[in-house]
Amino acid sequence: MSVSYRLRTRNIISTWFSLFFLMLLMAYLGFIEFFQDSQNNNIALDLLTSPIQKEQLKDVTKLEFKNRLGEFVLVKENDSWLMQKPRTIPAKESTIQRIFNELKNITVQTVHEYEPINFRSFSLDQPVVEMNLTSANESINIKLGLINPINNTSYLVVSGRDQIYQTSMFNYQLESLELADFVDSGVFSMEVDQVRKLSLYKGKGTTPTNVLENINGAWISKKYRTISNSSVENKISEIFGIKTHMIVDRTDEEIKTFLNNYLDNPIYRLTIDTKSGETISYKVTSLIRGIQELRIEKRQYFVMSASDRPYPFLVSKKFLDNFFIRYSDLK
Repeated sequence: MSVSYRLRTRNIISTWFSLFFLMLLMAYLGFIEFFQDSQNNNIALDLLTSPIQKEQLKDVTKLEFKNRLGEFVLVKENDSWLMQKPRTIPAKESTIQRIFNELKNITVQTVHEYEPINFRSFSLDQPVVEMNLTSANESINIKLGLINPINNTSYLVVSGRDQIYQTSMFNYQLESLELADFVDSGVFSMEVDQVRKLSLYKGKGTTPTNVLENINGAWISKKYRTISNSSVENKISEIFGIKTHMIVDRTDEEIKTFLNNYLDNPIYRLTIDTKSGETISYKVTSLIRGIQELRIEKRQYFVMSASDRPYPFLVSKKFLDNFFIRYSDLK
């Protein structure tokens, strides 16, 4: 009886151990399956995440941009962008910011294997657009290949990532950017809301003929008692809206001397004090004689210089009256 009892007890204990081990095994297999699914999901999500992170664009100090319309090198100096290639002139910062915004908001639809046949198929061996972004810590190379207008997608590769990304079409057509898109054609480097004081002088006079100053959000004038904030801002916007006909960055010594003689005897001088503490000075000349080498007709243009720009500008005569401030412009 005792032998039979002990045998039955051992069988029961063995059965319970077997069931317990089976339950552990099932739990372990379930955990592995769940972990694997989670890992696969994380990998899939990582692949579909934008290949360029916003933090990588914050400290970019050099942008090399190449498409089939040209090759452009832009460098950030003292918080301003300057074009170095093909010409050394101020760059249009709005274009650069639009490029960065497109890169920040890339929407990945699918990924493809990083292999030669796909490179050729998606035209990544001869990219439509290629960019190098350089900061103090890293350099990123970006190639944009085939653009498919049927499904509004394009193909993209980024250095350091071994995938080809099929992305939604960029809103800003990077493949169509040309020199004019990168050149800052404006003379003034600030916006109206950045101005603290504007002083206008005639000729070489030391006393300004007009001073407009923004104090606690209200514009005041030393010449006129009653002026309107909106009218003053409209007038300053009109002045700031002047566009250049030509930036004179490539010329011989004779033409430089010719232009400097005019700038030494300006008809207007303008000083802008900004809210950030900068003071920028401008000179405006009378209408100039013709310059045959530059195809400039007689008395059709005047010259402007700015203390924060390396080269003088030729400006159409239609903008010359913008510098004449009447009371009717301000009231």
